Amino acid sequence: MAEGFDRIPDALVAFMQEPRITQLTTVDVDSQSPFINVISWVLAKDVQTVRLMGDGRSRFVQNIKADERVALTVLGAGSAWTLYGKAQLLVEKTPGLPLSLALIEVTDLKVFEVMFWGAKLTQEPGWEVTYPKEQSNRLDQAVYAAMRDFQP
Repeated sequence: MAEGFDRIPDALVAFMQEPRITQLTTVDVDSQSPFINVISWVLAKDVQTVRLMGDGRSRFVQNIKADERVALTVLGAGSAWTLYGKAQLLVEKTPGLPLSLALIEVTDLKVFEVMFWGAKLTQEPGWEVTYPKEQSNRLDQAVYAAMRDFQP
């Protein structure tokens, strides 16, 4: 495997301060095979820590409870990045949020730039929400505040 970084590059930290399409790979609790989810609530808390949120009933939460190994793939900050690390469930239901969202912290990171040779990313993937945008924005703001402020 190529040499990776022990910290998230500053440009990627800045990029990961709001919802971004992120591929989360966990080890499936039953099959022991890779299990992939696409999530958006991912925050680079600092250069060595990533936090993410999802429904506490999600398969990836169950997988993390059984096996801490994860990989996060992010398309942004001019490239494609995969962050490998150890995930820990901080809380199954994050206080102060209207939904039952689990908060997970990923540490012991190894960061790889995985864009194919001779290329750079010129546009990050986007999406549209399928429920009222104002409601979506309020929820995103509450989720990111909770991820930043939560103290274990």
